[in-house]
Amino acid sequence: MFKQQTELKLLWIIIKVYYRKTTIWRFFCLNLDDDFKQTNMKKIITIFILAVLVFNTQAQSVLSSEMTAHFAKKGEAYFSIDAATPKQIIPLLNLISVDEIRDGKVFAYANKRDFTRFLSLGYDYELLPNPGDLLDPVMYDGSKGVYDWDAYPTYDAYVAMMYQFATDHPDICEVFSIGQSVQGREILMAKISDNVAVDEGEPQFLYTGQMHGDEIVTYMMFLRVIDHLVENYGSDALVNDLVDNLEIWINPLSNPDGTYAGGNNSVNGAIRANANYIDLNRNYADPEDGLHPDGNAYQPETLLFMELAEDNHFVMSANSHSGAEVVNYPWDTWYTLHPDDDWWKFVSHEYADTVRLNSPSNYFEGFDNGITNGAAWYSISGGRQDYMNYFHNCREFTLELSDAKMLPANQLVAHWDYNRAALLNYIKEMLYGVSGIITDAATGDPVVAKVEILNHDAQNTFVFSKEETGAYNRVIFEGTYDIQFSAEGYLPQIIENVEVEVFEMTTLDVQLVSASLIADFTADNTVIPLGSTVNFTQQCYGDPDTYSWTFEGGDPATSDQENPSISYATPGEFDVTLVITKDDDTQEIVKHNYIMANEEYIMGDQEITTCNGLFLDDGGSGNYSDGKDYTTTIFGNETSDDYVLIVDFLEFSLEFSETCNYDYLKIYDGEDASATLLGTYCGTNSPGEIMSSNDDHALTFVFHSDGSVNLEGWKATINCTIVDGVDELSQHHLSIYPNPVENGLITIESETVMSQISINNMNGQVMRIKSVNTKKEILNLSDLSAGIYIISVNTPSGVSHHKVQVK
Repeated sequence: MFKQQTELKLLWIIIKVYYRKTTIWRFFCLNLDDDFKQTNMKKIITIFILAVLVFNTQAQSVLSSEMTAHFAKKGEAYFSIDAATPKQIIPLLNLISVDEIRDGKVFAYANKRDFTRFLSLGYDYELLPNPGDLLDPVMYDGSKGVYDWDAYPTYDAYVAMMYQFATDHPDICEVFSIGQSVQGREILMAKISDNVAVDEGEPQFLYTGQMHGDEIVTYMMFLRVIDHLVENYGSDALVNDLVDNLEIWINPLSNPDGTYAGGNNSVNGAIRANANYIDLNRNYADPEDGLHPDGNAYQPETLLFMELAEDNHFVMSANSHSGAEVVNYPWDTWYTLHPDDDWWKFVSHEYADTVRLNSPSNYFEGFDNGITNGAAWYSISGGRQDYMNYFHNCREFTLELSDAKMLPANQLVAHWDYNRAALLNYIKEMLYGVSGIITDAATGDPVVAKVEILNHDAQNTFVFSKEETGAYNRVIFEGTYDIQFSAEGYLPQIIENVEVEVFEMTTLDVQLVSASLIADFTADNTVIPLGSTVNFTQQCYGDPDTYSWTFEGGDPATSDQENPSISYATPGEFDVTLVITKDDDTQEIVKHNYIMANEEYIMGDQEITTCNGLFLDDGGSGNYSDGKDYTTTIFGNETSDDYVLIVDFLEFSLEFSETCNYDYLKIYDGEDASATLLGTYCGTNSPGEIMSSNDDHALTFVFHSDGSVNLEGWKATINCTIVDGVDELSQHHLSIYPNPVENGLITIESETVMSQISINNMNGQVMRIKSVNTKKEILNLSDLSAGIYIISVNTPSGVSHHKVQVK
């Protein structure tokens, strides 16, 4: 019996591994109760195998006569599906082109192939009229002299209008075709700048309109942006600022075949897809799902924009749609949050808030006051937004500018009035953040360098300087950052404590020093469980002849290999040294406390007593499990009572939802879940550093995962830190006075230079953080409520934590 159960479990695991990424597996998982899975394993396996066979058979089934006739006439279908919960939508996302989720229904498009596959899932559906057939639009053919923007242009009128912009304003506007669509229509681009014929190395911005052919509102909005810029240059201060300092690229219509599917003289009959019935906003390479996530070849229109991005250096961009009223910010494919999530929310709210100031009360009022994280709305693969952000280090969001895909023509002028200021303000965000020129320190020549925000950038959010000029632009939220500049053949340079403020530009020019031999290395993991092996990779420049490594605490302790693997069996923080030689040149690099080895504790139903360890989700080094509920309480074990337990989350990634009700980690300040709740965390909203403030020196962690989507989980360090309440902290060469604080001012003095001071309340919440470069700092704490706080001070000797009382 035991052998039979083991074989069944093994078969179950094999099926899970093999089918986990398939649509049928997702559908199967999401519609079975977890308890049923556990108690009916043999039946499940049998049913699942039959389901796979049925799926593969039905995928070849013949369409109904109604649908066969529809596809013969239209090429794509628009339909709705009942979906009671967001989880039930997941199997559909990579199978059909989801357009909208509303009132318990999914509205979607599919071509004949994808619709046939969709039928195999067994969903009931309702075929709906194609949105592009519902409006009899007023058209403008260019025959009348004055165009009042109250009609949709025919294709020929659109082309003439675009080239007329350049004819009328040749000094600031160029119009050209970047290539042709499937059916040979032009993909037109307007480039606007003060000296448009000269490459001045200005930051480049891109607006792209109407990827979906039947979403025609943004087509008209971007024509208006071009018109507004060229007609108001010289008389409008904001327009002057944009045109004088930027290179603005605007493509109003990126899918002309879809828009004019009914013929060049009308937008009636427009379809979502291109002429091959492929959704262009699912046709790009995807950060998670690879080069061809939709299973189709890159379409001609897709290739043109991929080449455009490759040939240029766009700092910011937006693609646009209609069918909703919302600003959609990254990521679309990942449930993890973008490292610049604060900045994205800021600029998205700026757009939505500006729109609401200039529109009726019912416009842009949904979602989170007019904005949404893409994956939180619904996840897609192959979108243009994620392609630009990940593969081209750009900052692109998606604009949805009207609930109606195609507005009555007499509403177009009003919609421009609603959006004009917001569209211009988004371009203006290019003028903020950090920018400068990176050059060779000896020659002054421009250098192509990587610009990386340390302890911040991930998922390709770093940027590069331009080859022609060495200019770089890094838009980022307000804060204090350490920025590293690196380039092949140059010594890397780190500039610390760079201050960035809202609506301000911090200028930072950098001169890099060239070198013929540079030592550097990386490791595949720097915070590890005891007994783990770390793989080191040399990142040296100059083709060294020899490598000499020294590994404090490692086994072996030395190596002359180019890329050694070293194990660590002793807890602690350890230095790594690499010395390289070439001819008569020797270079050395030492990374202090680079490897941290700790005892490993895995999430489960348990109590742990320690002041030194590594706390991981239940998957350990892999992803966490589905369908789990665990509670772990960690107690400190210092002999003194004057300490706090600190759990510092270095990595964190759970399935995201707006309310954190799919997968989550709850943290309580005490020995069980009846203690004060410090927070509920999901997505990549990391808890950061959590401190205990209770007499038991305990923190309790409650983890829940539902039946699908398991991610990397978390990695956190456990330690205990003695806190001092005395005025003179001689053992730390530090003085903090007065304590208690009665007039709001407190002085912190150190014998060595302090680099950072932070203040946490006793719930672990960060109340203040300040980067400094001084031995004495006076802080005003008058805005803090009366109570006990922890002041943490960073000096070259480490971080010390101290209790202070504010009265």
